[in-house]
Amino acid sequence: MPQPELRPAPGLEAALAAALEGFLENIQRALEARGAPPLPTPTLRFFTHRLDAGRALAPPSPGTPGVLELNLVYLERESWESSRATIGHELAHLVVFHLHPRRRIPPHGALWQRIMREWLGLPPERTHRFSSEGLSVRRQRRWPYRCACQDHALSTVRHRRAERGAAYRCRHCGEILHFAGEG
Repeated sequence: MPQPELRPAPGLEAALAAALEGFLENIQRALEARGAPPLPTPTLRFFTHRLDAGRALAPPSPGTPGVLELNLVYLERESWESSRATIGHELAHLVVFHLHPRRRIPPHGALWQRIMREWLGLPPERTHRFSSEGLSVRRQRRWPYRCACQDHALSTVRHRRAERGAAYRCRHCGEILHFAGEG
């Protein structure tokens, strides 16, 4: 049975739409000044099951709309300015995808930062500072590994790869990491 689509309260939804429209006007002017095609209006989706404030999903092909996914819990309980900044943050990622659809560009690199500051008038902050209290999320298990200088915690994916022979090195001392056991 498919889950019902999450929607914000009507007043919040209208405010989100207005913020998105305002940001898109600034973006379209800046793109036009660069001689770039307009950014297709992204689809908005909402979630409640992750710790991130939002994410931008690149369009499937150049010239098609991307998707902005926003954490409904944070949107409903954080300040409006924080919610507005989250929309701008994720929208800036879509602009980078739009300008360079086939290139891998650092997600929070110089272009993204310039778009945040100059096009959207927002500080280019990479992470949110929202309280995750009350969010229902699965935490990924971490596996203990050691090198000569420190303890490490590898994800389950990396742990399984290490079990099959992959070697991971410490970025500090350069030694190969070894599983430290269950206890």
